[in-house]
Amino acid sequence: MDWLLFAFIPPMFWAICNVIDKFLLEKYIKDPISYQILISFFDAVSLIIILFLSPISGNAYVFLLGIMIGILGLVATTLYNKSMLDEEASRVVPLVYLDSIFVVILAYIFLGEVFNLQKYLGIILVIAGGILISLKKIVRKWHFSPTIKFILIAGFLWAISSVISKYTLNFTDYFSLTAFQMLGYIVFGPLFLFSNRARMNFLSCIKRFDRKVFLLMIIVTLIYLVGVLSFYFAVSISSISLVYAIASTQPFFIFAYMLIITKIAPSIVKEEIDKSTVLLKIIAICLIFLGTFFIGS
Repeated sequence: MDWLLFAFIPPMFWAICNVIDKFLLEKYIKDPISYQILISFFDAVSLIIILFLSPISGNAYVFLLGIMIGILGLVATTLYNKSMLDEEASRVVPLVYLDSIFVVILAYIFLGEVFNLQKYLGIILVIAGGILISLKKIVRKWHFSPTIKFILIAGFLWAISSVISKYTLNFTDYFSLTAFQMLGYIVFGPLFLFSNRARMNFLSCIKRFDRKVFLLMIIVTLIYLVGVLSFYFAVSISSISLVYAIASTQPFFIFAYMLIITKIAPSIVKEEIDKSTVLLKIIAICLIFLGTFFIGS
């Protein structure tokens, strides 16, 4: 069960990225597109590391699929950044994993990964958890978080890219696939700068770019890279639906990290921790976890 260990590394590591993303977006960058442009530049570090670790292989078809995965991830991550800027991290991240539903459906259609009645039950539980986690209390009433539309689109795009990645791993190794994906980020991310508004916002954000921000961006880049490589390795030896089910434990890690930081250092990042909100999040995350377990088992 080596794949199980590698499947648990991404949610643990990516949850750390979520915390840093939230901090940088709230305190320094404050613009999702500018943040994505910065990430694209720093992904060059990831590409250099991959080229140092392993030779890259793959034909033009594999190259184009890898670039496509990168473009889909680029758009999805930009929508995710916007959601992280506008909403609490522990609400955004669980909504991301609603794409487990999309993954199961797309994997069934295009990869022939068949699912049974148990998986349908899992889908229902995941939807229920996603609905609960997207609620927020405003003047003693519960409302849907407005970020749900952005994160659902992002989740669908990530689901498409994940199914494509599973298919592509039939023709290449996970180091090569990650390299092509990073190349997609690096080439297409800076294209946002062709927009005058995006360029002005980016230049404004750069003025607040100091040594601390640079260090955190490097940390995010390296942690994300380890998560991606581990994720693709697990996918290469197991089903995409099962690996995604394990990855869906990420809300537990992000909720735990954010809760601890809110308690000991609320000036860094802060979450709503009143009893009703925490209870709602716990119930919702449990439903999502249980549902994705049914989906993946």
